[in-house]
Amino acid sequence: MGTGIIGTIVSLVVGGSVAAVTVVGVVNSQTSAPEKSPVDSHAPTSSIIEYGEN
Repeated sequence: MGTGIIGTIVSLVVGGSVAAVTVVGVVNSQTSAPEKSPVDSHAPTSSIIEYGEN
């Protein structure tokens, strides 16, 4: 019974750590400088996908 509780606690700690690192990475990539961010707000409008056009 003690092993199950320890395993549950370890799983929660590891899972929480993985989730926290993932969230921090996503937030940093979305809020970093434009040259490091996946979206460039200074990109020319011709590179924007116009939906509904061929």
